[in-house]
Amino acid sequence: MKIFRLTPARTIPALLPIAAVLAVGAVLAFSTGCRSGNPFRRSPKPVPVSEWAIPGSASAFEVVSIVNRNVMRVDSFVTQDATLNGKGIFNLKGEIAFKRPGYFRLIGTHAVSGRELDVGRNAHVMWMWIGKAEPKAMYFCANADYPQCQEKLDLSFNPAWIIEAMGFGALDPSASYEGPLPSEDQRHLELRVTERSADGISRTRCIVVNREYGMPAAVRIYDQFQSLVAEARVTAYQKDAATGLMIPKGVAVNCPKEANGEGMQFSIQYGTPKLNQLSADNPHLWTMPEYAGYPSVNMAAK
Repeated sequence: MKIFRLTPARTIPALLPIAAVLAVGAVLAFSTGCRSGNPFRRSPKPVPVSEWAIPGSASAFEVVSIVNRNVMRVDSFVTQDATLNGKGIFNLKGEIAFKRPGYFRLIGTHAVSGRELDVGRNAHVMWMWIGKAEPKAMYFCANADYPQCQEKLDLSFNPAWIIEAMGFGALDPSASYEGPLPSEDQRHLELRVTERSADGISRTRCIVVNREYGMPAAVRIYDQFQSLVAEARVTAYQKDAATGLMIPKGVAVNCPKEANGEGMQFSIQYGTPKLNQLSADNPHLWTMPEYAGYPSVNMAAK
């Protein structure tokens, strides 16, 4: 199956706010946990019983096991009719694909200015291209060198994190979770983890889980002062006919400290995704592209 019929890169200046799309990765750039405060305040309703559901008596270990069982049923994901909207981003067409364990591709195209964004990762290398980047470049880095690049260049982005921000991330079964903590609407529960990031600073992540569907509903990151750093929240679910799972239909991302403190907020709607139809043997999809006028720059060599 051919997907992502790449057209030649446009050199028309792209929308500057498209860089906000990269903040999806920042949602998981730090370690993990949560703070009190519940965005799901609705009248309590009984949780329907299904093979995907999480029972009210479940322990943290059982919650993690159920969530991982469900999300790992999605081995690959591809959509060609996603849309991205946010500050300065209006109906940007998105082509998104991932294949576990570490393949990812996101292409953003505007109806007027053409291609704006190309971010990807394969078994060996990750890359990042933004049409308006100055200087013009295709930035890339070997996967093995990325931790070094991240520290040296103060990068918070990693394509591998986007899968979790999209609502398909598996939970670490070895982490020491606080919870599960029930929500007021009885339809969600929370797991909290506090760890130290690579720079030694304490971070807290709150993982909100939809009990009925047994799927992640939100991930929120807080700094050592319990201020929100980033949030990715599933906005709706849709049933996948092939697996029977209720999967995310889209996500809303909020990074209040990005853009010099002005914040970045945007949403992605997935359109009509197809699950479990991709393989790692797809050079057209998983090979780092070349764009005329954009020389390749190895971030590890900077």
